[in-house]
Amino acid sequence: MEPLSQTQLLYAGEFRHFIDDKNRITVPARWRRDESGEFIILPEASHQFLLVMSPEEFARMSSAAESNPNVSARDRRVFLRQLHSRAQHGAADRQGRLVLSEELCKKVGLKGEVALVGGRGRFEIWNLQRWKRAHEEETPTYQHVANVIGL
Repeated sequence: MEPLSQTQLLYAGEFRHFIDDKNRITVPARWRRDESGEFIILPEASHQFLLVMSPEEFARMSSAAESNPNVSARDRRVFLRQLHSRAQHGAADRQGRLVLSEELCKKVGLKGEVALVGGRGRFEIWNLQRWKRAHEEETPTYQHVANVIGL
């Protein structure tokens, strides 16, 4: 994993917010990058949650796939086509609300209260019940790795 650059925002923490009737969700103030509030929104591969990242982070992810020698040329083309076709542009308004498409909300089951979960250079938006289950299921793995690295 590459180190964070000085310009890359670190998304840390967990927040709970409500999606309103216009599919808007407030991005925590400390996670807002700049006045443009531009994001790339991508459903996670198994449609468990949404990945939200800056256009720069999305470009880094795309470049990593393009330059990975362990991925065949055909698989790379398919992956990049799928990655870019599934991604959507989004922007936060002046109040820091990000508008999510109805399609994405339905795809990952987002309605009402949701969890926003920090993830280094990107964050995730989860259906609250799915997040609670995933958090509970993943805690033993977290505890194991924490012990291994001496945390």
